[in-house]
Amino acid sequence: MTEDLDSALQVDVLAAALRLDHQETRDLLEFLAQKLEQSLPQATTVTRRGGLFSKTRPVKEIVVRFDNYHYQITRESHGSLSAKVLKLVRGVVLKTTEISVDQWTDEIAQHLTELAQRSAQTRQALNKFVLGD
Repeated sequence: MTEDLDSALQVDVLAAALRLDHQETRDLLEFLAQKLEQSLPQATTVTRRGGLFSKTRPVKEIVVRFDNYHYQITRESHGSLSAKVLKLVRGVVLKTTEISVDQWTDEIAQHLTELAQRSAQTRQALNKFVLGD
C-alpha cells in the first residue's frame, strides 16, 4: 500500500481496524488508545484506571476531539462499552448522543479520512494508523 490510499479503502480499513474483535473490550480499548495516541496525540485523551503504584492500568475512557464533535468511549463498571458523540458549539456541549461502538468507530474513521484530505500531517497520521509505519 502506498501513502495515497484510496479514500474509500482508508475508511474501510480504518473502521475494520478500529472495530477489530470488540468482544474483548479490554483489548479493544487498549488497541484504540495506543493507535489514536500515536496517530493523533493532540486530539486524543486517554484516561486509565488504577493508582500510581498499580501494576495494571487498563483504559477507562478515550476521547477524540474533531472541531465541533468529541467522540467518547468508556468502559463501564460492569465491563461493557458505552460510546457517545458530543456536539459542541464554541466549546459548550449542546448535545450528547449515545451510539453503538460500531457507529463510533465508523464516524471516527470518517472524520480521520476527511482530515487527511485537508492536511498532509493528518494524512501521514492516518497512514501510520492503517499501515502501522
